[in-house]
Amino acid sequence: MLLWIMFALMTSAVLIAVLAPLARPAAPADDADAGALEVYRHQLAEVEADRARGLVEAAEADSARIEISRRLLASAATSEGGVTSAAPATSNHMPLAIAAAVFITLSSLAVYLMYGAPGMPSFPVAERQAGPVANAPLGQLIAKVEARLRAQPQDGDGWEVIAPVYFKLGRYRDAANAFARAAEIKGETVERLGGFAEATLLAADGIVTEEARLAYQKILKLQPGQPEARFWLALAREQDGQLNDALAEYKAILAAAAADVPWRSSIEQRISDVSRRLSGATKDAPRGPTAQDVAAAQQLSEDQRAQMIAAMVDNLAKRLERDGKDLAGWLRLVNAYAVLGRDKDARAALANARKQLGGDEKAMAELAALAKRLGLDS
Repeated sequence: MLLWIMFALMTSAVLIAVLAPLARPAAPADDADAGALEVYRHQLAEVEADRARGLVEAAEADSARIEISRRLLASAATSEGGVTSAAPATSNHMPLAIAAAVFITLSSLAVYLMYGAPGMPSFPVAERQAGPVANAPLGQLIAKVEARLRAQPQDGDGWEVIAPVYFKLGRYRDAANAFARAAEIKGETVERLGGFAEATLLAADGIVTEEARLAYQKILKLQPGQPEARFWLALAREQDGQLNDALAEYKAILAAAAADVPWRSSIEQRISDVSRRLSGATKDAPRGPTAQDVAAAQQLSEDQRAQMIAAMVDNLAKRLERDGKDLAGWLRLVNAYAVLGRDKDARAALANARKQLGGDEKAMAELAALAKRLGLDS
């Protein structure tokens, strides 16, 4: 209510300022006559000055003085007449100005109270501009985008918008698919390929899959020497057991990096781990299958292939008994046991991995994610 009163007072003040000239008294006749006489006297002085400077002839100056003097005398005669005896006239518009100010103010207030909504709460500008979308739950917004993409699967912008949303929600497989669709429709860029590779890597519990490997190789073609792509490709070599190649690449990345890069410590840790594993390796250390091993396996029976796979898994388990700090090896072992249906061995390997990597928070998080995905914690 106080605000309405303030608005009414402000309106009245403005109206009074606008209508004030109507309330002023008319200027007295004496003042007007005095002004006219002063003008004539000034004209006489200018004529005399022009004649003195030689700008006008004497005859022309005399003629001008006669005309101005005649007008001066006529004006003086008029002011000495009956007009001087009259009192200055005052304006009769003051009541009209006050009445107009009061009427306009009260009528405006009445119309607002009748048709307006003084009790409506405030509506900030940001909310008005954002509209109902800003207040909608995230799930509803995602559902709308997904419905649009089902109807228009070639909408590259839609895939590019929803991909990072999936990623932040931990829906890594959906995020990888969205990044892939965006790259397919709008073209492959470092950002789209990087998003796809990272989402694929996280969906695989930190394993650099063949899809992620190919994406990082494409990134290096678009942006040669990118440290992130080089790191993950080096880690892929490490996970494949190519420790010497991985160590050489880690060292090359570190040599090309600035001294203050935030990821320097991560590279140094990988160099330390791989160097330790290489120094403790023996001649009979297990190796990955060669092309000949794979070709030979194709000729084996189902039972023989199963025996070969079991032997490879057992060799991996023996290596991890000697080098218990190999997170990638533990992830592969637990996953292999689960695939083979050896849940008891998988749980035992998971417990051993947690015991060996107890001080590594990142490793513990990856082990927990794998256990959840495989249902080993239940």
